Formats: sequence, structure tokens, C-alpha cells
Amino acid sequence: MRLTDQQVDYISNNLKLYGLKNQDLKEDILDHICSYIEQAEDITFDQAYKNAIQQFGGYLHINQIQRETNAQLYFKSSKNRKRLLSILQLITAMLIATGSLFKIMHWPYATVLIFIGFICLILLTLPLYFYNKHKDQSLKYQY
Repeated sequence: MRLTDQQVDYISNNLKLYGLKNQDLKEDILDHICSYIEQAEDITFDQAYKNAIQQFGGYLHINQIQRETNAQLYFKSSKNRKRLLSILQLITAMLIATGSLFKIMHWPYATVLIFIGFICLILLTLPLYFYNKHKDQSLKYQY
């Protein structure tokens, strides 16, 4: 069976109507449904569409796929934020420790190193730390 543009739009609108918001996921599921319908022979479009939705487990299962995809995207971004936070913590600690060593040894630029270390701590490391905490708490309430 060959699908028309109106039928593809109908499927796309139904996916949007049933709460599929992630555009990439919507396109993937639309592609799978269209491929399934095009493979069906000797069946009307409506029947092939119902069968394709049943293959996915119905609209509730499609919404579950949406939630799982969102969770995976969140965990990926969370992992990147935690990696960035670790790097910032290391840089901050190195700046403050090096500045303190320079201060103890009475070497030049000690005050500058300590100052930059504390600026990095106050403006970068602490806000990112609290942002990570906030996002982790919001995820616990969401799932």
C-alpha cells in the first residue's frame, strides 16, 4: 500500500494529539508506523493504521516511550553537567591551593591566584552545584 501525504499528515497529527512532543521521537515513530502500513497488503488504511498502533502497544505505550526518551535525555545532560562540575571543582581547588602555596612561599601572583580561585568558586562552581541539586530533585518528583 502506498501512503498519500494526507494519510501521513493524519498519522502525524494523531501522534501529536496523543501527547508525543519530542520531534525526533515523533519522526521516528511516524516512520515506523508508515513503514508498517506500507508493508500491509489487501487491508484498508484505517485497519492497517490500527494494526500499526497495536504493534506499538497502543497510545499508552507510545507515551511510555516518550517518558523513557525524556528520562534518557535528562540523564545524558545530567552526566555532562556532573562532568563539567567535576572539572570546575578541580580547577577551583587547584587555583586556591596553588595561590595558598604561593602566599606561604611569598611568591608573586599569590593574591591573584587565590582571587581567581574564589571568583571561579562563587560564579561558576557553586551555581552549577546548586543547579544540579535542583534538577536532581525535580527528577525525583517527576518520575
